Amino acid sequence: MQRRTALLSAAIACAVAAGSTSTPASAAPGSAEEALPGVPLDDLTPAQREIVAAFARDEFCYCGCPHTVAGCLRDHQACKHAPRMARLAARYARAGAQKEELAKLLDEYYASFDKRARLETASYGPPLGDPAAPITIVEFSDFACPFCAQLRPVLERFVEERTGRVKLVYKPFPIDAHPGAFEAAQAAEWARGQGIFWKYHDTLYANARSLSPGELASYARGLGADGDALEAALESGAFKGRVQASREEARVAGLRATPTLFIDGRRLVLPDLNESTLELTLEDEEEWKAHGGWERD
Repeated sequence: MQRRTALLSAAIACAVAAGSTSTPASAAPGSAEEALPGVPLDDLTPAQREIVAAFARDEFCYCGCPHTVAGCLRDHQACKHAPRMARLAARYARAGAQKEELAKLLDEYYASFDKRARLETASYGPPLGDPAAPITIVEFSDFACPFCAQLRPVLERFVEERTGRVKLVYKPFPIDAHPGAFEAAQAAEWARGQGIFWKYHDTLYANARSLSPGELASYARGLGADGDALEAALESGAFKGRVQASREEARVAGLRATPTLFIDGRRLVLPDLNESTLELTLEDEEEWKAHGGWERD
């Protein structure tokens, strides 16, 4: 089983909503609150707040303006980028990043915008969400992976609530150590051709511990499909090549664990995968796409 054991984990965590863009009246001079006006800090320890504040005072905003992040937040409130940058730094600190690591982690995140993998999506439809949405999230996942199952409702709800902005394409990356995962991935690709992919996808996740060929065929019958035809496809290995090609594509693109997400070909380098952090990186992607890079204030 591949799992995220380092700082960049796929933990599903509750996120604090963004607050006001004004400095709290009670913020003491030189405090983290004064350096980070409008940045949610309630779920950070005092030490973590100071880590983020030090970062904001020292590092310049990635939008290219001549201000530090703290300077942008305080004096250049027209900048839309600095609040997202500070919120991302806060998520990394919450995940355990120390002062000396934070700038490196943010650099890695922003460097990812210039590194785009070419991922084949046309034959992996239909997507979840509006097919005409301008931004595509590709999820490489495994039906028998507990971390994939944990992310699934968060990711699907995120996409469904942002109609017209983003769509989701599922691609298989079964892990050989997971019983039934490779067979389930093949069965799902068969179901794609039958027009029942997402219903079958949901059924597989609901029965992740029961993925024998006979059970996979039974699930297909439950959706009104030809279970005998599915069993024959599994026996012949008709979809093995397709699943293996998806795995190889993911490895070349930099997949390190399941689940791994790519947004318009950019591998997501995030401290956590929750609605707040996904929204932050989607807004970054929308800015990048609209302006061919970061918007200059």
